[in-house]
Amino acid sequence: MKGWGIRAALLLALLALGFAADAADQERLLRMSEMSMLVKGTIDMRPDGSVESYALDDSGKLSPAVAGMVGMQVSQWRFEPTLVDGKPVRARTKMQLRIVAKPADTQNFDVHIQSAYFWGDSEGEDERISVRKKTSRGPMVSALMSTGLDAADLYLALKIGPDGKVEDAIVEQVNLPTLYSDGDMARLRRLLSQPTLKVVRQWTFNVPTKGERAGQPYWSGFLPVTFRLSDQNGSPAEAGYGEWRAYIPGPCTPIPWRTLDKGGDNSHCGNDAAPEGVLSLDNSGPKLLTPLMQG
Repeated sequence: MKGWGIRAALLLALLALGFAADAADQERLLRMSEMSMLVKGTIDMRPDGSVESYALDDSGKLSPAVAGMVGMQVSQWRFEPTLVDGKPVRARTKMQLRIVAKPADTQNFDVHIQSAYFWGDSEGEDERISVRKKTSRGPMVSALMSTGLDAADLYLALKIGPDGKVEDAIVEQVNLPTLYSDGDMARLRRLLSQPTLKVVRQWTFNVPTKGERAGQPYWSGFLPVTFRLSDQNGSPAEAGYGEWRAYIPGPCTPIPWRTLDKGGDNSHCGNDAAPEGVLSLDNSGPKLLTPLMQG
């Protein structure tokens, strides 16, 4: 995108990662950083799964460039038809999109929809997974404070057994707010991941007892965990809705037990559009049949 307004906003977000002292540092910052925002809305689908209409939440807070790009892509989407008593019907889904901007060069940015999360309210409590008991997140916050960071985003993959206990857990990705050496960033990600996994492994969940997902040997899901410490003025270190936030995305860890939809790539992290602090099952919600980005 080349609009001056969005370019200026992206450059300001990028500067938040720290000053690059020389050309080599600047090149590394451009290569390793990205900026993103979450965009929320609803989609109405025709019986054949095509998009009849859509609406973006708080559209006035989005730049025309972002709103236009999202609208152009959403209108081309096609979902697996929703069936009621075996017949396709109109349906509505809520959506949350992760919009990502990566520097293409020193002047321009590649802006695209990186991931999408779709959900509705049609499932009953006994058809979904939910937290039954969780322990304090205090050790996670202490770990963040010990690193000297004021923010971090962790994306966890969980394997839940029939008794609701965590059978396995992996930190799939850790995004950091500042650029360091590769060795220091690996160390920081370990310092954040270890206590987070220790805490989450003690949680228990209510598993589905009715519907298509009931009676499975295990359930595979993903849990975004976001940390934001307040600044000196007591304000959370977080961008507002429609504002860009810059960070250094971490490498993706493959999840051995995850069953992917046809054509999926287990080396790609695709769950960063999901709600923070909520365990969502893999392949849940309306299934998008077309690519997120087309032409």
